[in-house]
Amino acid sequence: MLHKDPFLIKPETFDLIQRLQSLDFLVDFYLVGGTALALQIGHRNSIDIDLFSRETFNSNQFIGQLQAKFTLEVTFEATNTLLTFIEHIKVDFITHNYPLINPPKEEEGIRFLSLPDIAAMKLNAISNSGKRLKDFIDIYFLLEHFSMSEMIEFYTIKYPNFNPLIALRAVSYFDDIDPSVDPPKLPVKLSLEKIKKRISQSVLHSKRRFDF
Repeated sequence: MLHKDPFLIKPETFDLIQRLQSLDFLVDFYLVGGTALALQIGHRNSIDIDLFSRETFNSNQFIGQLQAKFTLEVTFEATNTLLTFIEHIKVDFITHNYPLINPPKEEEGIRFLSLPDIAAMKLNAISNSGKRLKDFIDIYFLLEHFSMSEMIEFYTIKYPNFNPLIALRAVSYFDDIDPSVDPPKLPVKLSLEKIKKRISQSVLHSKRRFDF
């Protein structure tokens, strides 16, 4: 069952995801990132839509197809990358050609990646930039589903040519976190110190899963 509380995801955002994923030209795209995670575990709010595909796409063609159906603002366009606002909601279309750990799931007309895939992608995101508090919040809650050892294993499956030690160092390095960058809202109070403590413990005791 998807977590659709309006605190977590606005009804208009959920509706837009469904409408986008009903389109034939987006059949190879699936929801990833914080919104896909929030719909599955209900841990925080998420306001944007990240749609990834393993297939290449023509961004110019996409612009025309999207403009025919939605109010569209393009903020960035490049090969296999299209960053937009659709009906005033941030929507990114990106080719991310890495193996899937599990097949995408589908529920209520929404295709989304599994928790292992999202965990691997979160570690990769933190490896590329450790500024976003929300990525560390996501790892904090994913540690209630997987141990750090399991998440590193997911990372090596999804990114076989990347160094997992770099990901492990990045996820336990907190000095670059900027709480002002896209701060999410949570249904429970959670301090940065508590986030640091759990993640640090998960690195030291890599087989441990944490209680909900």
